[in-house]
Amino acid sequence: MMDKNKNAETIEETAAAWVARQDAADWNGELERQRDAWLDADTRHRVAWLRLGAAWSAADALTEQDAGLPAARTALARFSPWRIAAGVLLALAFGAWLAPLGGNQVERYATRIGENRMVALEDGSRITLNTGTRLRASREHGRHVWLEGGEAYFDIAHDPAHPFVIEAGASRVTVLGTRFTVRREGGAVRVLVEQGRVRVSGSGAPVELGRNEEAVAQGGRIMRARHDAAATEKRMAWREGRIVFDQTSLADAAAEFNRYNERRIVVNGAAAQIAVGGSFSPSNVDGFVRLLEKGFGLKAQRRGDEIVLSR
Repeated sequence: MMDKNKNAETIEETAAAWVARQDAADWNGELERQRDAWLDADTRHRVAWLRLGAAWSAADALTEQDAGLPAARTALARFSPWRIAAGVLLALAFGAWLAPLGGNQVERYATRIGENRMVALEDGSRITLNTGTRLRASREHGRHVWLEGGEAYFDIAHDPAHPFVIEAGASRVTVLGTRFTVRREGGAVRVLVEQGRVRVSGSGAPVELGRNEEAVAQGGRIMRARHDAAATEKRMAWREGRIVFDQTSLADAAAEFNRYNERRIVVNGAAAQIAVGGSFSPSNVDGFVRLLEKGFGLKAQRRGDEIVLSR
């Protein structure tokens, strides 16, 4: 029993260290690969990391909104002071510094499901965060941000002497001044350029993108595609409160709606291959489902937080 308890404490301490370490300004793709290898080694590692990460996020919320105080205090109470101290000590052993809550080194930004938020940086750049997005910006390192998850639209102030750098997992996006989106989801990073030029780099050769060009980085590879202006505009319509489908499979359309809503659409069987099109409010799940019922003869079963569609 002593050995089992000691092993559990070691897992908790290491998980706390990784949660703290990933908030450091010098977090990079190599460290992320090390963390992911540790998470994949044992289910208990991932469970501890997710639990402590949630509490850490709740602590961040203390500085951002008074409405989150009760929930944050409850989350923080779930792990004891020795666990917090262990995380700090191990993070220091890794050579990291921790950005204090409300400190000047790192600014953290996040949006809830269904929420958009615009952030203005000191250099004049503007970032619009889409639904369920987490991003942090370094003051110490200037024009440098980390997209931890979700999607953001970047309108970067031109400064040839100081390139703007976005870290998204193992991928890096470098720009001088341009407008584009970066989406990080499911191990893939998508970069779509509206105007200007950007460079996307990873473990392989970097790729230069121009207007209406897109790169998808995943598994060490970067794939490139070219779109017309209309397709780019549709993909970025979320900034105006719309999502646009053009002969999109119902499975993919449902997945897009699910990014913006707590109620999720589940598509069964052959219905997943139905092609749909149109412009929709991402929050109007009921309207979208009614259209599918009337226009395609689908059956919708509402089960708690799920709407199950089938023929």
